[in-house]
Amino acid sequence: MQIDQISIALRTAFARRRQYRQTQRELEAYSDRELGELGFSRADIHDIARQAADSVPQAALERRLRLVTAI
Repeated sequence: MQIDQISIALRTAFARRRQYRQTQRELEAYSDRELGELGFSRADIHDIARQAADSVPQAALERRLRLVTAI
């Protein structure tokens, strides 16, 4: 694995972790009633946060890294 690929993998992992934590914090701030109105329960927070983290596009991070390293 090349250094660029490792860097992309690390950046992607950090971006996904950041998205997971942000989504988790936002959902945990809701009351049980508010979550219920959205059709969720507290037990769903992990799955929803994971889905949000999985939606972080790796291609966008790769393009950004190429731009940064080109400068």
